[in-house]
Amino acid sequence: MTEETVPTVAEVVESWNVPAEATVAARIRKNILVAIERGYDDPQLVADLAVGPLVMALGQLEVELADARRRIEDLERVLGDG
Repeated sequence: MTEETVPTVAEVVESWNVPAEATVAARIRKNILVAIERGYDDPQLVADLAVGPLVMALGQLEVELADARRRIEDLERVLGDG
């Protein structure tokens, strides 16, 4: 029987593949790692620490996407009228 090593909470968070260009996601990951370093390493707490910022980031993406869609529609109307 082989003995499997169970990764630490920090190792799990460090393994999250965050693209270099994803500054908000990278900041969330970094802040979670700081919290873990300070002793807040309970997996449920880490999940809780991640959810709030993720919901805020998702909300910002929704707003920006809706704005981009409006601008695209405006451009399409201008180009269609020409």
